[in-house]
Parts: sequence; C-alpha cells; structure tokens
Amino acid sequence: MGNTFLNLALLIIFQFSIRATFSMKLTTILTDQSALLALKNHVYDPKNVLETNWSSSTHVCNWFGVSCGSKHHRVTALNLPGLELVGTLPPSLGNLSFLSLLSITNNSFHGRLPVQLSNLRRLKHLSFGNNSFSGEIPSWLGSLTELRSFFLDHNNLKGVIPFSLGNLSKLEILTLSGNQLLGSIPSSIFNISSLQKMDLSNNMLSGSIPSVSHDLLSIELINFNINNLTGHLSKDMFDHFPNLKELHLSANMLSGRIPMSLFKCKKLQTFSLSYNQLEGSLPVEIGNLSMLQRVYIARNHFEGNHTYY
Repeated sequence: MGNTFLNLALLIIFQFSIRATFSMKLTTILTDQSALLALKNHVYDPKNVLETNWSSSTHVCNWFGVSCGSKHHRVTALNLPGLELVGTLPPSLGNLSFLSLLSITNNSFHGRLPVQLSNLRRLKHLSFGNNSFSGEIPSWLGSLTELRSFFLDHNNLKGVIPFSLGNLSKLEILTLSGNQLLGSIPSSIFNISSLQKMDLSNNMLSGSIPSVSHDLLSIELINFNINNLTGHLSKDMFDHFPNLKELHLSANMLSGRIPMSLFKCKKLQTFSLSYNQLEGSLPVEIGNLSMLQRVYIARNHFEGNHTYY
C-alpha cells in the first residue's frame, strides 16, 4: 500500500508539472501577442498593414513583420520599417523578452522611449532611426549589453550622450546623427573594442574629441561632421585606428595642425576636415595613403594652394 501511495503521489506531481509547463508556455505566447496588440492600439496605421494582418484569430508568429524562434516559439524579431505608422511605444513592448531585433525605422513614432524596453536583455539590433522620438537618450540603454547595432538617428533627441553606452561591449554600429545632442563625446564609447562604425554627425556636440589609449582594431568609420567640436587633434589620435577607412570631421571648430598619426591609417579612403580652423600645411605624407580616394580640406587656414575640396 505504501508503494501505491508513493506512485500516486508521483503521478500527481508529474501531471501538475506538465500542466504548469504548458500553462507557462501558453502564458508567454499570449504575453507576446498582448504586447503586440498594445502596439497596434497605440498607432495610427494609414496603410492598414497591422489592421489587416494582426488578428487574434491568426497565430502571432504568422503576423506581418513578426518572426519567432524555432526553439521556444517566442517572438524574436519585430521588423516594421517604412509603414508610415504614427504613435507612441507602449510599455508592454518590454514584455517581448526573447526579442533580438526591433526595427521601426522610417515611421513617425514620437514621445519618449519607455523604460520597460530595458527588459529586452536579448536585444541585438535596435533601429529607431527617422522617427520623431523626443527627450534624452536614456541611460538604461547601456544595460542592453547584447546590442550589436544601435540606430537612433534623425529624431528629436536632446541632452547628452549617456556615459553608460560604453557598457555596450559587443556594439558594432552606433548611429546618433541628426538629433540635437549637446555636451561632449563620452570617452567611454572609445572603450568599445568591437565598434566598427560611429556616426554622431549633425548634432550640437562640443568640447574636444576624447583621446584614445588603446587600439580599436575594428573601427572603420568615424563621422563627427556638423557639430561644435573644438580644440586640437592630439598628436597620437590616430595611432590606434589601423583599419580606419573613413574620417569625417568637417564643419566644426577644430584648430591646430593635422597630426602625423593620421597617415598611419593605411586603409584610409576618405577624410573630411573642411570648414574648421586648422592651420599649417598639408603633410606630404598624404602621398603614402595609397587607398585614399576623397580629401576635403577647404575652408581652413592652411598654408599654400591646395586643390582638395
């Protein structure tokens, strides 16, 4: 009788476990669906894309712009670029805990980024470019440490670039251009060894360009055009960018001479220094850059005649 009782108890525990697992799986699927329906209810959809494709009668993994993982059957990607959507992001988007890609670029989303997005710890690609988001870039974005690409360009963001972005140790692309960002460029960004492209152009950033004390072997593009950057370019500034291909520093207030370390960037194809207050002469070492295709140095205080634009 003792064995019968034990077997019965184990059977009850097993059935309860199965039901709990099923209930948990069902809840998470419904959680994803609920989060996306909340987004649908937060936007004006002039093309009726969401209205005609996002319905409770269809499995969420078959909705337009939605992808799910094969293992957990959770939403892993939300890709809705260029749909002319107008509205705000609901806090419930932070419940999409398996999301690795979130792209809503080229729409008309506005308002502030909800703090609940900080729960998206699996997020690798975040693309919010060409919208109308306002407020400051939140510091909690630095907690999304799986990010590889991060686009917040061409919005209405103000304030400073948070120092916490330096925590994004796997980041490869950072694009914050076309906003109204103030303050200095945080030195922490230059600690991201995986960074390949950094575009902070067309803002109101000020101060000097941070010095770099270690090699950034991945960096290929630096674009700080159209800001209010000042000061001299340090002599060793380019010692640590051996694979740099594009350098854009035009339309600032940089002064001093072109550092000789620039000509150690043997893979450089484009460098743009026009509309600054640089002086001296263009070093003859520029001839050693065999891959150089475009040079822009007009509207400075260089000595001699130069035919570069």
